[in-house]
Amino acid sequence: MKPLDLPAGLARRAMREADEAIRAQHLRGVFDEGDPNHPKYNRGINYATGKPLTLFGHGVDEFMAKQYRKKPS
Repeated sequence: MKPLDLPAGLARRAMREADEAIRAQHLRGVFDEGDPNHPKYNRGINYATGKPLTLFGHGVDEFMAKQYRKKPS
């Protein structure tokens, strides 16, 4: 695959729009796997808000443990 040779202005605009889209997602708490700013990789802190990540008011580990605990058989 050959990289595209874009005019400098168009490349800057594309990067700016992509950055704005990612920042807007992060402010809503939406992160993609592999995102270096994902709270999973950022010691549980949402860098956009500066607050610990929570799911429905619970810590992530606590919530996931409750969500996926095994049911008695």
